[in-house]
Amino acid sequence: MQSFIDRRRPALDTTQPSIRHIQDLIRERTTVAIQMVEGSEFEGVLRWQDLQYFGLQQGEDRPLTLLNRNCVSVVRVLA
Repeated sequence: MQSFIDRRRPALDTTQPSIRHIQDLIRERTTVAIQMVEGSEFEGVLRWQDLQYFGLQQGEDRPLTLLNRNCVSVVRVLA
């Protein structure tokens, strides 16, 4: 029988420099521009990341935008 620990999804590998850099951007509430593979671009503050998505806040009164990590080509700091 499989234990609960064996069934958990993999976590973010925080030993990777790219994951640590994104976490720093989130912690410091840095404004970023995120360019998607198809060419569209989103600006705002990253609120969180998980294995599949970034949560981007584009304005105080706007809902959180979810961006699929597989579709992101560039994350650029604007500050």
